[in-house]
Amino acid sequence: MLSKLTTQIALRKAGLGGVKIPDPFAASESKSTKGAQDSEGGGLSNPFANVKWGPPKAFASWTTPPPTQNSVQPAPIAGDRAQSGVKLRLPAVDGRPCVVLFLRYCGCPFTEKLFLHLRSLANRHTSIHFIVVSHCTQAATNEWVKKLGGPWMLDIIVDESRELYALWGLGISNWGHLLNPRNGYNQYMLGKKEGVWGQQVGEGGCRWQTGGAYAIDGRGIVKWAYPMKSVDDQVPIEEGIKELGFSR
Repeated sequence: MLSKLTTQIALRKAGLGGVKIPDPFAASESKSTKGAQDSEGGGLSNPFANVKWGPPKAFASWTTPPPTQNSVQPAPIAGDRAQSGVKLRLPAVDGRPCVVLFLRYCGCPFTEKLFLHLRSLANRHTSIHFIVVSHCTQAATNEWVKKLGGPWMLDIIVDESRELYALWGLGISNWGHLLNPRNGYNQYMLGKKEGVWGQQVGEGGCRWQTGGAYAIDGRGIVKWAYPMKSVDDQVPIEEGIKELGFSR
């Protein structure tokens, strides 16, 4: 498990030594202690100032989750046969192609933007199944989706064990993927320009989990694959739709 000390070392490597990870077991801070922490860093702007830490149970999102029962497989590429299982059966029974989006975690502002964009695309392309996979708990996933206005035409799958993630080549990221200072800046700009600030971290969510998207045709063949390259990577889902033979 990634300790708080390890996380602080990662932050220091990313040039964010002044960022403090809250301690879920500590008593509430006094005002004087808080003021002392705020003064650290010599006035250096903190790009993670707008991160919503959430309630104590959400602090667990900063720890590395236990490994999945099955090891993380190589990410599929175009031309591979899609992985199929009980939770996600491919090809679809009705023969429609599918676009599958694996969320980083419920509460992430970049994930929120992707979800809203996918929902809009699902309304325009009714000949395609649009599927969202979450590793937060069922209750947390339901609450997050409700806050965003509901799933509309999206199908929601909850994969708390992250077995589907592992099957599709999506494992745990490194510190550079999560703690790049650019992520904090882009998060701030996303909120300022588009009003997307994110929500509380959903219970069971892990910030280190990688996300991605895949397009699968009606025969169950992967036509497009896009494992996320960074936290702020805005997955070009339209490319996947195009590879399925659809366009605007």
